[in-house]
Amino acid sequence: MEESVWEEIIQVNAAQAAFIIQPYKNGYVIYSRATGKSFIVGSVIDDNVRQMPRGVTTLAQATYGQALTKTLPSSFKMLEMLGYKRWDPKTRIGDYVVCRTPPDGWYRPYEHLMSYEHCITFSNGHCLYILTQDGNSRGPNADYNITDEALTLNKQQFDQEVAPTNRGNEHIFGKKSPNPILKHHGNTFLSSMPYTPEQKWLLEPAKYYEEERGIRLFDVWNKIVRLQMQLIDAKMNNDVKLFKEIWNETIRLRQTITPFVSKDGTLFILGSIFDNIANVGMNYICNQYKVMDKLSFMIEILNYMVEKIDSCYYQLDERHIYYNATNDSFIQDFAENNNYDWKSLANNNDSRRDLDCAPNQPIEITCDWGSSASFMEVAQSRSFDFVTKQLSKDPIDNNINEFFVKRDEEDDIMINALIDKFCNYYQHHINKTAIYYRDKYGDAHRANNKKTYNQIAVERMEKHGWIVEQRTHAGIEPPQHDKYLLWANILAEKDERYPKKRFNGSKCKYTLISMNNTRVIEDSQGKFTKDKRSERNHAILPEEATHFGDCVDKRIWTKYNGLLKSSGNFVDVRI
Repeated sequence: MEESVWEEIIQVNAAQAAFIIQPYKNGYVIYSRATGKSFIVGSVIDDNVRQMPRGVTTLAQATYGQALTKTLPSSFKMLEMLGYKRWDPKTRIGDYVVCRTPPDGWYRPYEHLMSYEHCITFSNGHCLYILTQDGNSRGPNADYNITDEALTLNKQQFDQEVAPTNRGNEHIFGKKSPNPILKHHGNTFLSSMPYTPEQKWLLEPAKYYEEERGIRLFDVWNKIVRLQMQLIDAKMNNDVKLFKEIWNETIRLRQTITPFVSKDGTLFILGSIFDNIANVGMNYICNQYKVMDKLSFMIEILNYMVEKIDSCYYQLDERHIYYNATNDSFIQDFAENNNYDWKSLANNNDSRRDLDCAPNQPIEITCDWGSSASFMEVAQSRSFDFVTKQLSKDPIDNNINEFFVKRDEEDDIMINALIDKFCNYYQHHINKTAIYYRDKYGDAHRANNKKTYNQIAVERMEKHGWIVEQRTHAGIEPPQHDKYLLWANILAEKDERYPKKRFNGSKCKYTLISMNNTRVIEDSQGKFTKDKRSERNHAILPEEATHFGDCVDKRIWTKYNGLLKSSGNFVDVRI
């Protein structure tokens, strides 16, 4: 090795290597948690800086806060592993500056920029320009685009505002240049598995697997996930022979869906935590399996592909109920006050970051004490529609957050852990009044404790300094048929007497998955009810799939069932 060459060994896992080594123009990276998406973002930035000096890469995100707190901290951690250093004005040493004019003597991008307020600029003139759909969504002419957390994008808005700007410097880097770069004017989209109909555009590019090689990618992938669930059970039961057999079968199946680039330069790739097992270890995977409910584990850790079922109990559609809301003003002030310290931005996470959380208003919560895990929905009503970004004359019922814990050996630990999660996240909430909608099953007395679940939960909240106002509904559980009609009227938005319903799409991920995967069936009397059967075959999600929906049901029924009775609407509603 030459003495003037600096060399650093950086290890990559299978999922990262499979993506990095393949030449592509448009990449779609659908990876689970702990797979290494941030490494890929950093590697794409590094590649663009090196290949396109003085070029512009847009980083398109749903919100500015999302970019500052989720994408950039972990991506620049990887870049610093490669040797990148932030510019120090005292020593005048460094490779990049954040949200400020570059130092004198540095190259500038070919594209003239009026302001560097939303830019991270490198010493060779390459610029990472932060675009957000709730603010500066129209940037300069660009050479490439990266979007992390792509499932939070409004795709239509992206196509109208971001995609047209990806058109710069064709004569320098593109087809008209002496040395054209394949990836010029391309995109890299990174995401966890989509879970709402609006997000399914991220999966559409995968169709080339079947068109070009006859591979039914998602059928094979979900089969692998189900085998991995059995693999974990075998590991926890110390069944070495079964573990080895399943492991070999997952490897065989994975080889049948080896990633490749399509004829038009598209690379679509799936990955899960098992691709990173050399780093995280099997024990970590087993521990996550123990502490998470089965549904969340399958989707978040193993990247299970969920499709909206037919005959859904909740008549959700694509037009009106999901939104993203980060308090970008708070996040930007925090970033500036901490000199854009990536570690501080990544670790500072509480309700002050949430634009849809009004700190001076009470918070509504509902718990569902399940057989294997317990769940909590968090809600507030606001006279503002976070979907349309318009004021509303009537309050809109928003689901703003969710929490869950898996049952431990001692029930009290589970209850306290769930309440502590809520209280820690909302520790800076000014109006510490909680409207607590009681789960009637949580009122049952148990042999090993004189106190009920609800009593323990309320006392725990009061210990944290909260004032708890309890609400309850008549009967043990809301009547399924009438509740189905109430939901149908609310979601139709055709009767002004009923409230509008909205969900924070990034904070209430499993609530939406639960609601989209709850079947409706008719009982022997012809009335609608939820299909709460557990997993009887590979196509049905675990029993836990209905729990977050049950949380939402209890509060909605308790709060609004009088509207159904007053409207006299007890006929079947078909929308």
